[in-house]
Amino acid sequence: MDSVDENEAGVVMLVQQYASKFGITFSSRLMDDPVAKNKLMLLMAEAIMGKRGAVTDEDVL
Repeated sequence: MDSVDENEAGVVMLVQQYASKFGITFSSRLMDDPVAKNKLMLLMAEAIMGKRGAVTDEDVL
């Protein structure tokens, strides 16, 4: 497995954890934008850890 595959596996795991807790509350198109994706991943991690609530498009944009 190369680092790209490992990184994508981490993204998938993060999204799965987030979705199981909150459902999906943001547009999947945000994952296509590298800047939005990075912010989205940070916000999802914070939500999973209980530091914030569900993530919306407005939080990312």
